Amino acid sequence: MKKTILFIVIISMSCIFASCTSDSLDYDSDDPDVILSNILAGYRTNGMTSWWEVVAVYNAGENPLDYKGFADVLDSLANARDTNTAMASYVIVANIALVIGADEMYFEKYGEYKSRLKDLLENPTDDYTLNDYIFGYFALKTSGMEFDEMRFYNYFADSQKSDGGFALMGNSGDADMTAFAIQALKLLYRNDDPNIDPDSDTWPLVNAIKFLEDNISDDGTFSSFGSENANSTAVALSALDGEHRQRAFDALALFKVKGEAGYSFLQGGRSDAKATAQVAIALGDFKNNMSVWEKLYLDSVNYIN
Repeated sequence: MKKTILFIVIISMSCIFASCTSDSLDYDSDDPDVILSNILAGYRTNGMTSWWEVVAVYNAGENPLDYKGFADVLDSLANARDTNTAMASYVIVANIALVIGADEMYFEKYGEYKSRLKDLLENPTDDYTLNDYIFGYFALKTSGMEFDEMRFYNYFADSQKSDGGFALMGNSGDADMTAFAIQALKLLYRNDDPNIDPDSDTWPLVNAIKFLEDNISDDGTFSSFGSENANSTAVALSALDGEHRQRAFDALALFKVKGEAGYSFLQGGRSDAKATAQVAIALGDFKNNMSVWEKLYLDSVNYIN
């Protein structure tokens, strides 16, 4: 009986802070804490529907296992076609659950997917995209599994474009891929590997950051495939520091949907789930002063030890 009453109280309280009383939420605030709280209220009420949202909730310091939809997200990744990115997403979600305190026995494909990602990163070829390798690296590095990271790094560094950026295709850098590449390089640098000299002119992080800084627009937004958008601006925010980071944060307001918690992909558009999730992750990075991948890595080290 007490458990039933407690459950009802919890549901009632979540109703108070979520969409049940949406009129009480301050959708016009520019405070990152308030913005993030509004987004989380939607996830708490409506449930999470993607692994990006799971990452956003975790990065905000909350337990995604307490939110509706966690099991559905994990099941959808487990039942998806075994692409490298789907396997990486599954491992990332499992990593988050494990550092929070879940039992590894609940993640049937965890060991298999980690082994396959290890093989991918240690034997890189042009058969796969840079996206496969970057997210495979995020997944494996934050799992605590040991692998030869220099093989990944050498392939990764060789893929940098002459303008300092990274891209899925073509000869010019792309803001999104470069931003994710910077986050991977910062995570890689935590190894203190003697083969990596961050003061060297060949250290790709320096030129990648310069590429992003050179490609910020006058209003602080970033573009991908010719369009200024919330996703590119959010991931760039997570990769940058100092003045440019603040400008990207300020620019996110241009994509805020009026009277709602969500963000649109393009200015003036409708709320977009992925754009909103990537903004939420970026806001968490802004508050934590590190990327979510660094946070998850540090949490995984503590979990293993």
